[in-house]
Amino acid sequence: MRFRPPPGDEGVSLVELIVAMTLMAAVGAMFTGGILQVYRSLNKTDSDYTAQSQLNQAFGTLDREIRYAKSVSTPATVGSDFYVEYLIQINNVDTCVELRLNTSGGLLQRRTWAQSVTPLAPSTWGVLASNVTATTPFTVYALDKQNLTGYRFQRLTLNFTSTSGGGGTGTSRQTVVTFAALNATASDNASTCIEGRKVT
Repeated sequence: MRFRPPPGDEGVSLVELIVAMTLMAAVGAMFTGGILQVYRSLNKTDSDYTAQSQLNQAFGTLDREIRYAKSVSTPATVGSDFYVEYLIQINNVDTCVELRLNTSGGLLQRRTWAQSVTPLAPSTWGVLASNVTATTPFTVYALDKQNLTGYRFQRLTLNFTSTSGGGGTGTSRQTVVTFAALNATASDNASTCIEGRKVT
């Protein structure tokens, strides 16, 4: 006597099993691909935010200083690094502030010293932003009160590209900001605080 399975309990054939497994693999691959795409998108958005926010924070600090600067120097290059200086008052003391783009380290740096104090003793370099590059990071526009359309104050433009992240999620953002030095009304400020360039 042969055993017969109850009706509806015949199982599946090998072909049906292979088709089901193929469909499951395809659905799993699409699901995994979607999750990876969302992950990459989130990483890129985070990199964009990081790259932009560090420059925005640095420029916020500089805006409060440069806006009330008495004068701004003519930018220059020392070695491979870019420099610009400006003169402000801190606690009623004329204070030189020097900005440097350290090209080897990709750092936007800042330091200060009291003007006309001997010996010259600048503070240590503080980092305002990292992973930054530029071909012309600092541009100063002289004032021109004689011309009707000329600038009434010195202006300093900062132009940087910041990079954040790596691989497929890395991002670069260029930021160009111009500050007006409202107290810089002298006709020649080219040599303001440039003595700090000799001290590395």
